[in-house]
Amino acid sequence: MIEKQLLRIHSPEAGAIHLGLLEKRAVSLDSRFPPVLLVHGATLGHRLFDLPRPGYSLMDELAKAGRVVYAVDIRGYGTSVGGAVMEESAAMNPPYAGVGVAVEDIAAAVDFIRKRRGVAALDLIGFSWGTITAARYAGTHPDKIARLALYAPLYGENNVAWLERIADPCDRRRLAPTYGAYRLITLSDLVRRWDDELPTRNSSLFREDGVPELVFEALASLDPLSASRTPPAFRCPNGALADMVATFNGRPLYEAAKLKMPTLLLRGAEDVTSTDSDARRLSAEIASPLKDYRAISLGSHFLCIERNRAKLIEQFLEFFEPI
Repeated sequence: MIEKQLLRIHSPEAGAIHLGLLEKRAVSLDSRFPPVLLVHGATLGHRLFDLPRPGYSLMDELAKAGRVVYAVDIRGYGTSVGGAVMEESAAMNPPYAGVGVAVEDIAAAVDFIRKRRGVAALDLIGFSWGTITAARYAGTHPDKIARLALYAPLYGENNVAWLERIADPCDRRRLAPTYGAYRLITLSDLVRRWDDELPTRNSSLFREDGVPELVFEALASLDPLSASRTPPAFRCPNGALADMVATFNGRPLYEAAKLKMPTLLLRGAEDVTSTDSDARRLSAEIASPLKDYRAISLGSHFLCIERNRAKLIEQFLEFFEPI
């Protein structure tokens, strides 16, 4: 049996915003496992790791072994959607909640968990943009992170397809000026984004029916304004997109040489956002002698909620074995 609790924590630099931190734990805990914290990507908050369908909660799969698992929403996302910037018109403010803000919120979550569980260090998992923020935090606070897993890692490779999608056409080194503080994500946006990652039009080879709708409903339910829009849409900060423009121009936002803890790189072999060449460059520059890079076949960027997700889970469980 897995117990679940949504906690509210405060990030010192976030002002009146209280961050949502989901805790899931087995009734019987194994003291050999340190707690683990998951950090989401640029669009989908912590609910990506805990969908309400059997077999679709990465948090549950990690918790079953007897560890306590946490997932944080960076300010502006999901259960941390509050704040004046997110309540105003998107055009009134620049892209919100980039890597600097995210690292502050990760720091708040890590310190809260360390105190709550009485541990010196915990394990950390980042996904997509969350690999940037998690790796930057881990490199700055290596004493607080026992092991680091970067799933769908992003480091610093020229990615023309992404720059054509989000960069300023007059200056590819900048995010397009049409992006304000946040953007609205509809179900169609979510499906289109996922389909762009797939090497085939036959999406059923990668995902089960109804999963995009499940993901959208889970995220939209956390935005109190979603249902008031036609079509329904949830808010998502744009600071991550500005970070990704830098990354996709070949400018890393963290120092791989500072990662000296055991580090695992995981990606779906068909992922076109997190590429093999970028992951190999990152692996070569990570300082830790205990590092590994693995690609899982029949997996896109969203492997954790695809048909082949069990192989991803197996890799996590093998890496995060008891200490």
